[in-house]
Order: sequence, then C-alpha cells, then structure tokens
Amino acid sequence: MHSADKSDSTYIHEIMSKNVIKVNSEISAFEISKIMVKRRISSVVIIDQKDKIIGIVTEKDLIKEVCAKNLLGTTLQAAKVMSSPLITISKNSTINDATKLMVEKKIKHLAIHDNNDIIGILTTYDLINLLRNKVKSIELDSNLLDAISMADIPLEEGGFSLPLSEDELK
Repeated sequence: MHSADKSDSTYIHEIMSKNVIKVNSEISAFEISKIMVKRRISSVVIIDQKDKIIGIVTEKDLIKEVCAKNLLGTTLQAAKVMSSPLITISKNSTINDATKLMVEKKIKHLAIHDNNDIIGILTTYDLINLLRNKVKSIELDSNLLDAISMADIPLEEGGFSLPLSEDELK
C-alpha cells in the first residue's frame, strides 16, 4: 500500500518565499520594477499610509498596466498598477489547498498570512521547485520541469493565455 503523496501533507510555510517586500502605494511603477530586478523577485506587496496591506504588484501587473498601455512607469503610482484585494491563505494550509486557490483565482502569487501579518508569498516558481525535487527522487530528467515551466498553459488552467491575433491587439 502506498503512503499519501508528500505534497498532501506539505504545508505552504515550508516552501514559500519568505522575502516579502512591502512598499508604499505612492511609489512609482518604475521604482517597483527596479526593486524587483535588484532583489530578483516577481512581486511586491503594497501598503497604504497606515501600513495596511492593500494589494500586490506582480510582473504581470507591470506588463498589463504599464507596458501594454504604453505608459511611462515613472508617472504611475503603485495604487494604479496593483491587483487588489490581496488574496491570502493561512501558513498552516497545505500545498493542495494553496494550488486549488491559485488555479481558482488564476493567480501566480499567493500571500501567506499568520494572524494579520503577511509572512510569505507562494509562487508558481516555488511549486515548480517542489516538483523539481520530486522529479529528482524518481530519477527523471530535471530538464522536463524546466520545459514545463516555460510552457504556455491555458488561462482556464491558471496559466498563460495563448498568443493574441493582430485584431485582438488593436
């Protein structure tokens, strides 16, 4: 008899990224992108003047709200670019709970909370690393996961959309 899959009992606080950067809602999209590049992260949490968490800015938000609209990043504040409300889950939730929520909400960044504080972010990259470790244990080529992580997955499955036609771009 097989034991339960380890991911069933793995808690998100075991694999989440603990490097949560919080920035003020008045910071520019340009400054956010500089922070993300410097820190090698794909999101920042947005707080208001009272340090209350009000949203998140991800790489996708920057592309959608700045680049795709051909706007100048220095002129847009985080509050105009962020996704809100911030979707969160308890640090005591399992990987399965988190992935179900990420697919349901079609998000790649899930904030992890402990009481009223954000203590981490679970990203699709964290999930790929978990899978990469599983692949190593069953002796499959780890290049397989590298290829999968670069694949376009339909939005219905929580991934990227297919390329747009010229008409859709207008």
